[in-house]
Parts: sequence; structure tokens; C-alpha cells
Amino acid sequence: MPLRISSLSNPQLKRLKRLHRVDPNQVEFLIEGTHLIREAIRAAWPLEGVFYTELWVNEHRAFLDTMPAHLEQFLVDPQWLNQAATTQHPDGVVAIGKLTGIQDRIFDADAAGDLAGSSLTLATDGIQDPGNAGTLLRSVAALGGNRMFLSPDSVSPVHPKFLRSTAGQWFRLPPKVSSIVDLAAQAKQGGVQIVIAQMDGEPIWDMDFTKPTMFIVGSEGQGIRESTRRLADSVCSVPMVMGVESLNASVAGTILLYEAARQRSQRKQP
Repeated sequence: MPLRISSLSNPQLKRLKRLHRVDPNQVEFLIEGTHLIREAIRAAWPLEGVFYTELWVNEHRAFLDTMPAHLEQFLVDPQWLNQAATTQHPDGVVAIGKLTGIQDRIFDADAAGDLAGSSLTLATDGIQDPGNAGTLLRSVAALGGNRMFLSPDSVSPVHPKFLRSTAGQWFRLPPKVSSIVDLAAQAKQGGVQIVIAQMDGEPIWDMDFTKPTMFIVGSEGQGIRESTRRLADSVCSVPMVMGVESLNASVAGTILLYEAARQRSQRKQP
């Protein structure tokens, strides 16, 4: 049976509110909404607790039965849950995900396994917008990528909006944090070509992305830093009509991944 919480001064609420502000030293993170929690459970991601309203229980009894037996459950008032969540209109449930003991799934600079074989990876160079980062991770998962890497000055891998914008793919393919320099060194050692996108680059349809490839996407404001550009083996561009200056970072990254997936699919055809 779930424990009932109604007091707004309860320590559990304070615990959840602390997770609204991402701390690099935190050992747990906030998971919001039915879909994300369902995906976390499917991926066997360790959870510390789940908090839900009576209305949510009435609508999701079958899902409730799939929750791990050891998971702490709390029944809360809608007002309580509204304060626990970061969204304006939460759907009635939030949970706490565990990082203690499994940080290597995320904060692991060793990318050798992800860069092996005919790998397809994407790295962000200072991307701050969690929505853009989440869309990119979703695209990596959808288009057969091995991994998404975040530079240390990119958005936190456990930012609540980042998690939400991945539509649950975060738990299927958790991002990793690595410096671009270290990542580039491992990529070159493994025979992976490093490709960045800029307006003055070669059109993507004239390039070969069937070999192991790592795309690097720049931040929303600065784009690719010069120090990162010097690490690249080649520069590509997404052909556009005259008068369009640039594409959103998540759109550009998705187009690069799609072109790589298209080329690889054609290569497999007889």
C-alpha cells in the first residue's frame, strides 16, 4: 500500500523540489509523467520512489501493477504534485531516478565501445537548450545511432526538460558526457571520421557517411567553436535555398543523421 502524504512541508516534497535545479553532484534525478516512468521501468532503470494522485491511480491501475515490488510508492494530493513537478500541467505522477552506483552509464568519458564497428554517433559542442538536446537524442535513437555525447558545458544529461523531450528514448540510449578533445582522440584512434556542419562545408549528399562517423553539432548561439573545428576531418553543409541563414541545431543534427542512415540503407540493398 502506498504511504499517504498531504503536508506541503513534508521532506519528500523538498527532496523533489531540489531536483528542479540540476546539480552536477546529485545522485538522483526527477522523472515526470506516465510515459517517461513507464520507459524507465521497461529499461530496468533503478527508481527511488514514485508519487501519484488518486485520479492517476484510477486511470492507471494496470500500469501500477507493473511497478517493481520494492519501489516506494506515495499517494499525494494534486496540489502537492503540482509543486513536485516542473511542468505546468503534470499528468499525476512523478518519480525519482537513481544515479548512485551507475554514473558510468552517463558520466563516462570512455567511448571506445560506442565508437566500434560501423558506428554512428553525435556530439554536442556547448548546446544549452534542453529541448534541442532532447530532440537530438531522440533522433540518434530513431536513426540507428550508437550514442549521443554531451560536452561538459552542454545541458545537464538529467535536466527535467531534456528527459521529457526525448519521449522516453533517454532510458533506451542514455547520453554520455565527454570533452570534445577526449572524444575526438578516441574517435581518430578507432578510425571514425569527425564531421562538423557549417555553411561553407561540402553538401551532405556529396559526402560518404557509410563509414564510421561522428557528427559534432554546435551551440545555438556560437555554433561550432574554432577549437572544435580544428579537430574535424571534414566540414559538411545542409543545402538550403538562398536567404536562409541557418537551421536550428536539433534540425541540422537530425538531417545529418538521416542522411547517414539513408546512405547506409542504400549500401545494404542488392
